Amino acid sequence: MDEKLKLMVDTVIRMASGIKVKPEAEEMFGDKEWEIMRRVASEVRAEKKGLLYCGICGKGSFTRRGFYLHLKRTHKDEIATLIKYEMEEVMAVGQ
Repeated sequence: MDEKLKLMVDTVIRMASGIKVKPEAEEMFGDKEWEIMRRVASEVRAEKKGLLYCGICGKGSFTRRGFYLHLKRTHKDEIATLIKYEMEEVMAVGQ
């Protein structure tokens, strides 16, 4: 996984968890990339009665920190795949 994709995965996990995004990410990505990351973050986050659950495996409920750690440890490869898929979709539509 290249460095840009790793930073995108970390950013998605932080956005989904409600944790502050790293400053270097704020300047590195363009509008389309932010849109992709917002879309993926909303896909991996599920809420039931105000509690956080994993949108990938359904586990929960989590605190924000617990959810961040769960995604980072368990689903970073799946999130990378989702990002790649969304990027391919954007490129296909853009042609």
